[in-house]
Amino acid sequence: MIRTDMLKLLTIQTLLSMRYRIIACVQKLLFSSQIPVTKILIHRVGTFGDSIVTLPALSLIRRRYPDAQIDFVTTYATSLNLSTIVRKDFFSKVYLIQKQNRQKELKALKRERYDLYIELPQNYGLIKTLRNMLVVRFFLGIKNAFGWDEGMSKLFAKEQLTYAPPLRESERFVRNLARNAITGTPDYPLNIEAPFAEIPTHFQAPHKVIAFVIGTNVPANKWPLSSWRSLAIALCQEGFSVAIIGGEQEKQDAQIIIADLDHAYNFCGQFSIAQSAGFLQLCTAAICHDTGAMHLCYAVHTPLVALFSSRQLASKWFPPQKGNAVLMHILPCSGCFRKQCENNLCLKEITPDAVERQLHKLLKEIDENSPCRKL
Repeated sequence: MIRTDMLKLLTIQTLLSMRYRIIACVQKLLFSSQIPVTKILIHRVGTFGDSIVTLPALSLIRRRYPDAQIDFVTTYATSLNLSTIVRKDFFSKVYLIQKQNRQKELKALKRERYDLYIELPQNYGLIKTLRNMLVVRFFLGIKNAFGWDEGMSKLFAKEQLTYAPPLRESERFVRNLARNAITGTPDYPLNIEAPFAEIPTHFQAPHKVIAFVIGTNVPANKWPLSSWRSLAIALCQEGFSVAIIGGEQEKQDAQIIIADLDHAYNFCGQFSIAQSAGFLQLCTAAICHDTGAMHLCYAVHTPLVALFSSRQLASKWFPPQKGNAVLMHILPCSGCFRKQCENNLCLKEITPDAVERQLHKLLKEIDENSPCRKL
């Protein structure tokens, strides 16, 4: 590491350390942990992937407060959020706050008189974090609250990616709980449903099915369609089945990928999230973009190879290291944070051959470590 990179990393570490000290100090001044807890309010902003990464932390919260009423609030008021992903009996009440009705909704939360507020934070800056802490304490009137942290900085993103990648989001939330004396072995309290009334024979052992998760809302995260097609041809020639899942908007791309291939299936638009979870449990492994369904794969213990752009601080979205693999190239333009890219070189340089080799390596490791695993 050259000296200038060391100075950049030191700058980031100093900035984040200062942020955390200020936030910890304010939390100590505003909130008390000596209050009995019977009603908890959890806040998380985000949709699919943002929600799944919080599940390990949620499992620890429920285990710590087994008899408490746990409610959920999000200010990202869409039909797809944490409440639709977690087990149906997990939350007692769910609040989806629209911006135009925010003041009215916050007054309703205030009337609930919660004992504890837990933030599962996005990467807020210091000012926004302090503002939210003041709202919780003085507007909602909640006397015990935690979960805020130092967030992250986009400054020197390439150097961070190369030498000091940020924590995975799920690990970050578990760390934040541990800072507040909530510890344990986390799990994933997912809502899972069977995708079929009757499972087709080609999805039963010993046949091997590889799921392709091809959707993404960020064009710069998209692996070329020609690469998906080449990989599908190679895997089908080796005797695998290929099954593509995604939304209605992926149907056309999926059909191009599997055209004229035997044992290749297009299930885009056919499953709910809960059914997608059940379907992925039937698969031997998955190949995924950096997208919400990628998180669903490892949450149901389906091994995966994840294809990552290096446009952002991608490590925070990586799957767990055990039983999964990540392919990502760091280039001079990495850390651009662009959602659109004319060249998309960091993904184009991931070849179908490299993905295929990584998949075989992953399956071999799983076989060696778990000889009784059903494939």
